[in-house]
Amino acid sequence: MAGHVFVVSEWLPKATHEEVLWMHFKKLMALTLENENGCVRAHATRQITHPGSPGKSKYTIVLLQEYINVEAFELHCAADYVTECFKKYVENKDTGIVADWSCRLFSEE
Repeated sequence: MAGHVFVVSEWLPKATHEEVLWMHFKKLMALTLENENGCVRAHATRQITHPGSPGKSKYTIVLLQEYINVEAFELHCAADYVTECFKKYVENKDTGIVADWSCRLFSEE
């Protein structure tokens, strides 16, 4: 897995918008896997509680992705379906349904 990039993006939906954001991200991850050869994994996940893991994040949806290299991740970021989703649901003050978000990249190197 030399060169692979692991992406953790965390999302806090605006009040009453969690299900809508969840559905959009499920679709976005499916499109990513279907269309991007450089994507190894793409999962939309939700935070769950467990007695052995008492921590809690304000972010309720986490996208977990793996790409063959940073260039493949950059192609993902430039894909029409990603940029359109970001513009509509994150940046646009009228249609935005995201209250806060964070994205971090990791490597095994």
